[in-house]
Amino acid sequence: MPNPLKAGTADNLSASLALYMDTAMKNEWQAMKGEALPKDDQGAQDRQILFAAIAQGVLKFLEDHRVDLVTTDDSGDSGLTTHHHAMAFTVGTYRDPLP
Repeated sequence: MPNPLKAGTADNLSASLALYMDTAMKNEWQAMKGEALPKDDQGAQDRQILFAAIAQGVLKFLEDHRVDLVTTDDSGDSGLTTHHHAMAFTVGTYRDPLP
């Protein structure tokens, strides 16, 4: 099985969805403001906490609802042949408690 999806935590963003979100924020800020995102320690930490929390919630929700992420493709022959695809993944990091 492939590696679990890593949500990330504020104290460990490496190779995580939270890191991608933080990087995207920096890129968007630069593109829209024409300057680097301020590196204020408190602001950076608050942003990392926010992104880690969002990433954990999103990935935990997807993991808990993966059975709902099923697609079936009808080939057009009145249902004689259909293709059924299910999303399979695990989440590597999130802070408990999540539902």
